[in-house]
Amino acid sequence: MKYGLIFILLFVCHYSFSEEASVGQTFVISYVEHEGIIKYYVPLLASAYKKIGIEPEFELINDKRALKLLDQGAIDADTAKSLEFVDHYQNIIVVPTPISQIDVVLLCQSKLPCDLSVLKDANRSLGIIAADEFYAQLLEGSEISILELTSFETLLKIFDQNKIDYAIVVFDDYTKNTMLKYHNRFLIQQKIGYHLLSKKHQGLVEKLDKAIIQTRAEGGFLTVQ
Repeated sequence: MKYGLIFILLFVCHYSFSEEASVGQTFVISYVEHEGIIKYYVPLLASAYKKIGIEPEFELINDKRALKLLDQGAIDADTAKSLEFVDHYQNIIVVPTPISQIDVVLLCQSKLPCDLSVLKDANRSLGIIAADEFYAQLLEGSEISILELTSFETLLKIFDQNKIDYAIVVFDDYTKNTMLKYHNRFLIQQKIGYHLLSKKHQGLVEKLDKAIIQTRAEGGFLTVQ
């Protein structure tokens, strides 16, 4: 009986260790092509995960596909999203501490009117990312011609090239300088961003949340690659 108990304890310890090691080797976090995400939130999370023994792999995946893959359990986490869509996904859970505050901004070409009334102008064009996921209510009843993209870098590029009349873009504290280049702009709303996990990692939420809080308090994570 004594040896049987020792065997069971060894088996449980080995299983737990193997599970942690497996997670550490294959843990995939999606991110989008956005300056603030790449320069701030990716290194923040890399450092926080390291504190709990996981070295994640970050993969560039657009918003729509990332949410689908996360809900399916094909990836493990997403860097940061606002939560207006989250009830539509049964297998996505939220790490409770916010990691970002973003401004949702309408950028307008110079000399064009710049408020939400422009969404009714069928003769104008609007560039946007993940319209259905994040802006369904805002765009309800709109008549403007919508061009949907998957990259913030591309969205700003075609706006700068005057290929679209308007763009809805998100900025955070780390991209405010970029926003200030666009003088004709309208603040639509502010949102809070949270780190998302696949439901299969429910057991990580508490310790990961603590690690994120600790990492932000300590600072210095911007040197993490």
